[in-house]
Amino acid sequence: MVCNGGEYAVHGECCPMCSPGQRVQKHCNNFSSTTCIPCVGNTYTDHPNGLEECRRCKFCDEELKLIIKEKCTYTRNTVCGCRVGYFCHVFHDEDCEMCEKQTICPPGSWVSIPGTVTSDNVCEICPKGTFSAANMSTVCTPWTRCEDSGMVEVKAGTSASDADCGSRGYATVVAVTVCVVLVLLLISAAVVFYWRGRKTRLYVPPIQEAEDRCPAKREEALARVPENGREIAIGIQETTLHPGVLAVPGV
Repeated sequence: MVCNGGEYAVHGECCPMCSPGQRVQKHCNNFSSTTCIPCVGNTYTDHPNGLEECRRCKFCDEELKLIIKEKCTYTRNTVCGCRVGYFCHVFHDEDCEMCEKQTICPPGSWVSIPGTVTSDNVCEICPKGTFSAANMSTVCTPWTRCEDSGMVEVKAGTSASDADCGSRGYATVVAVTVCVVLVLLLISAAVVFYWRGRKTRLYVPPIQEAEDRCPAKREEALARVPENGREIAIGIQETTLHPGVLAVPGV
């Protein structure tokens, strides 16, 4: 059944539609027109209709990082948007259905294309000779030229930090300090090696008693015996018959 504009078909009849923000309470008949009543509570209708129930307002799910951008009215549904730091990943008409976290451009990079409600940030690395020290920097700053101010560079710049400058006297002090530390380390190493070598040379293995090495060997000694006014050396040895008694050859 085809009805004119502004009408809807029901039970073989064409009835006048209700206005936005209303719904049908009673359909028309041969004796009366359509009876309409306003939407109530968290419901709406956003166009002329022949609905018997108003539509339920949309819920913005916080777990999907959604927030209410526009509250629901009797004639318009809720419009959801994204929390700060997020962009709409799934967009339908003017309404967002899912959000995604925006990329944070870290130190050492800059934001070449800022994100929008429907797009992410685009980051680029700082060119050589420049740096950015903070997140989401919009520009990269050139390194400081120490020589322009009559100073010397004591630390080179990086993509995330500037060059450090110091006076020429400071640079000399640093160089001397480094040299002194190296010399002290070399001296300490030499002392350690010297004492290790000295301990090795002073070590003498214990000597066992002669009796333990050769228990059967007889000890001999030399004694000096005066003869005709002068001393001669003769061998003295312990007798086997009388241990402890020394025998002198020829005596």
